Amino acid sequence: MDHDGSLDDLLSLLLLSRYRSVDLLGVAITPADCLIAPAVATTRRILDLTGREHVVAAAGTLTGPNPFPMAWRTDALRVAALPVLNRHTPLTTPTPDSSLPAHQQLADWLRAADRPVTILATGPLTNLAWCLEHHTTLIDAIEELVFMGGAFDVPGNVDEPGHDGSAEWNVYWDPAGAAKVFDSPIPITVFPLDVTNTAPVTDAFVRSFGTHYGNPVSDLAGSLLALSFGTLESTGIEYCCWDSLTTSYLAQPDLFSFDEVRCDIVTTGPSQGRTVACAAGRPVRRAVSADPAGFYQHCVQTLT
Repeated sequence: MDHDGSLDDLLSLLLLSRYRSVDLLGVAITPADCLIAPAVATTRRILDLTGREHVVAAAGTLTGPNPFPMAWRTDALRVAALPVLNRHTPLTTPTPDSSLPAHQQLADWLRAADRPVTILATGPLTNLAWCLEHHTTLIDAIEELVFMGGAFDVPGNVDEPGHDGSAEWNVYWDPAGAAKVFDSPIPITVFPLDVTNTAPVTDAFVRSFGTHYGNPVSDLAGSLLALSFGTLESTGIEYCCWDSLTTSYLAQPDLFSFDEVRCDIVTTGPSQGRTVACAAGRPVRRAVSADPAGFYQHCVQTLT
């Protein structure tokens, strides 16, 4: 997994850690929608909380040209202070975090894998782009990239001076990196805003975790979701389960329907970061619909 430390990224990690059908090889953290130190610390504590203490977390050092707003990047600071993640001081489980930066550690994970792996990317694709540029043979080690990113027939969520608003942030943060990955032959399954916007964080969904109070995993899940309240009022953007909906595909693919689309990434100008469907683009498998009610039920069942 490669995530970038927002509330929904951390909820995605929590979900992923509960999937017993998933052999989680490692977690890279990209310094995009987060401050890297609390994001890494929170990742470590979530892995330990869920019995994945053997899984290595690697801190990213590569940056994109279009930084996220600082007001968005402080989520992990608050999450790191939640009581449910601070019940044991010091931590009672080992913390074998990598001494390598995330892009180099990702390359090592791919080299060491005894069979092709799936990469779940709920943040920008910068680390993977570096791997493909510096270690071209690693392409054969990747079975599938599952990527939350892009927007096709809906507006993007970038509202920055000089930009036309057509891009989604995970692509916009590093358009050239995303383009490098999309230009590769890696099989890509993409979950764009078109489908992930259909699963907003609802009051009923958040409060459903309250009836399970006292279970550390469900307490953390409910807290992460509750911390998203106020996003619409403060930013004008409704907080949705963009990353966690994408993550649920690994356990419940029947929640989705797909098509194939040829697409390309705009890397410069006022539309940089835009994901464009075009006949000359590379084919990707695109999620086109989801079952939000089924997703909410899946989350509650998995996390309680």
